[in-house]
Amino acid sequence: MSENIERNKKITFLLTIIFGIIFFMNFIIISVIYTYSDWIAILLFSLLFIFPAYFSNAGMVLVGGGKPIDGGRNLRDGRRIFGDHKTWNGLIKGPLYIGIPISIAVAFLFLIFWPSIAQYQKGSAEEGLFVLYGDISFYEYYFIGGAFPVGFVSLIVRIVLCAYGAAIGDLIGSFLKRRFNLESGEIAPLIDQLDFALFAIFFTSIPAIFFPELFWVPDLNIIIFLLILTPSVSIISNSIAYFLGLKDVPW
Repeated sequence: MSENIERNKKITFLLTIIFGIIFFMNFIIISVIYTYSDWIAILLFSLLFIFPAYFSNAGMVLVGGGKPIDGGRNLRDGRRIFGDHKTWNGLIKGPLYIGIPISIAVAFLFLIFWPSIAQYQKGSAEEGLFVLYGDISFYEYYFIGGAFPVGFVSLIVRIVLCAYGAAIGDLIGSFLKRRFNLESGEIAPLIDQLDFALFAIFFTSIPAIFFPELFWVPDLNIIIFLLILTPSVSIISNSIAYFLGLKDVPW
């Protein structure tokens, strides 16, 4: 057991270094090819897009407990379907009680301050600070969903889809871990960090097929950044918490 823990620590610390370097390289590449302001815009859009998933992912831990989704059943491989930690309370209430309300509250704040945000962005665009994201429509979409009130309603729909997409992604990640014979809480590099983010992107992109004027599929720069940002935040923050003595293991 101690050998596994030491191996997992080494893997985690290696991933911390790798993703720290990748994050920095993304900043350099975007700043050189485009501008520093475009990288800041990508960072903002990515966070605004994904924060319902982050809040929901944390919320599932806070309000979880109770009856496991798989009812204690195993598949033919003899392993649990999801495990005891994946419960109906976490799946339903995590997004409903934590992720969605907090995200909508933040969206209302942005709606209130939108005139000031728009004015600042227009001034920056006029100064030529952007190559990719000078158009105000990008900011309107990610900050308040689009023209009020229809755009704001679509933003709420997007928040709900992102929140529950994250919950389903976390559940599927747990399913995959059981198939690899990994116990709950055991390290699963990249599965732990990307499962909920990938499904959040997928769920929120579905309406764009039917209502492209209201919903956008994140562009490639944002998707790449999300696939870098999400594991970077998780891995690096967990490692810092471990070194500060706030966690028993760095994952």
